[in-house]
Amino acid sequence: MGMAFAQALGNKEGISRYGSKHVPMDESLALCALDFSGRPYLSFDAHFSTPRIGDLDVEMIEEFFRAFAVSAGCTLHIKLISGSNNHHIAEAIFKAFGQAVDQALAVDQRIKGPRSTKGVL
Repeated sequence: MGMAFAQALGNKEGISRYGSKHVPMDESLALCALDFSGRPYLSFDAHFSTPRIGDLDVEMIEEFFRAFAVSAGCTLHIKLISGSNNHHIAEAIFKAFGQAVDQALAVDQRIKGPRSTKGVL
């Protein structure tokens, strides 16, 4: 998925580049902040109290985001601020990610070329 994003973004001309979102899901609150900078990095600060949510191995959640960050070339921070229900934690994380990506990839007509002081990302 990350490779598809990287290919579709090309030189990233006109995108906002940055996105961040807090998403509450009942008792859970997750933050996702990202930068489509071309520099892959993942900071994942979330813990689950069970090894599985249904058929999903929770260890694969962090691995999904790591693979996305590396393949898409983005800096990605995910932090669980609070939460106890594993399903709500995972849902808040994925929804925060989706909304932060939407914000970062929004085209801003005021931006000419890539959003960078160097002129390239």
